[in-house]
Amino acid sequence: MNIEVLTADDWRTLRRVRLRALADSPRAFISDYDIERSWTESRWRHSFIDALWVVTVARRRTVGVARAVGAPERPSDERHLESVWVDPRHRRTGVFRTLVRYLVEREPDVRDWLVWVLDDNASARAVYERLGFEPTGERQALPDDSGRIEERLRLRHPPRFR
Repeated sequence: MNIEVLTADDWRTLRRVRLRALADSPRAFISDYDIERSWTESRWRHSFIDALWVVTVARRRTVGVARAVGAPERPSDERHLESVWVDPRHRRTGVFRTLVRYLVEREPDVRDWLVWVLDDNASARAVYERLGFEPTGERQALPDDSGRIEERLRLRHPPRFR
């Protein structure tokens, strides 16, 4: 299993894996398959601005993806994990842990890693908590009219991967 850092020139790779993620787990993400499927090359390339996209590759197939971003309203030593997904055939094989560990080790000056997890995504929450993420107490409704709520989790640095 290898980790690859994507660049804007890898937008096609990102498009393929992101659309697979949205098709496989539509309720796990705020975005929508049909919306992102219609994105142009320019829009895909734009998603790399101020973000680090990484993928996990096993046997020449992309089996996991994650995005790390800073937030202008947050301290500079915090990063958010977003768009995290692991191919169903590769879940429970260490792909998720490998993605998170890579990002954390790549940015040793980041004090806190944050992620929003939807209330109705118990499996994702359990995976994050097994790695040591803890609730921050922050909750918010999604910006759409779905009524769904998400909660922010935090992994403090240095992490104690469980």
